[in-house]
Amino acid sequence: MTAVLHPTDLDAEVDDVDPRGVAVPVAMVWSVAAGVIHLLVAPAHLAEARWLGVAFVVVGLAQLTLAVLLRWALPVWLTVAAVAGNTAVVAAYVATRTVDVWFMPAHGPGHEVDHLPVAGGRGNGIPIYPGDRIEAVGPLDLTCLVAELVVVAMLLVVLPARVRSRVGSALAATAVLGALAVVLA
Repeated sequence: MTAVLHPTDLDAEVDDVDPRGVAVPVAMVWSVAAGVIHLLVAPAHLAEARWLGVAFVVVGLAQLTLAVLLRWALPVWLTVAAVAGNTAVVAAYVATRTVDVWFMPAHGPGHEVDHLPVAGGRGNGIPIYPGDRIEAVGPLDLTCLVAELVVVAMLLVVLPARVRSRVGSALAATAVLGALAVVLA
């Protein structure tokens, strides 16, 4: 004879599930992955521009630190800050792959080697054409993007429902504003 489950039994089981039990370990693993990837590519970015390489080191160390801190229940404000930080990194990734960001180093032909500087000029003398500052998409950076998106999703799961709703609304509004900025630019 088989036992018959009543719908209220299923509700009781769902209520007993601790979202931290799954979300936190997943967030920890993917945060480590994103941090390691940022540290692996930091030397190449240091060669392009010192500030860019330092930014990659800082982001990588912050993601590794987050993975360690997730062993304990984080205060809500710190979890929200981690969501915001990872979302900012995702936004920077999308911007550098879609928009010719003026402060990024050029990636066009001739910019991958050092040339003699031009007297009174800026850079290595190779002209920067529109689109030279748009980064190419590669498998390692896509892996890092997925890792950061998973971390954001898992951190949202562990937030209290009231806060999760507000943070989710803020993320949606930011995405809409960012899309409008790109369209109107």
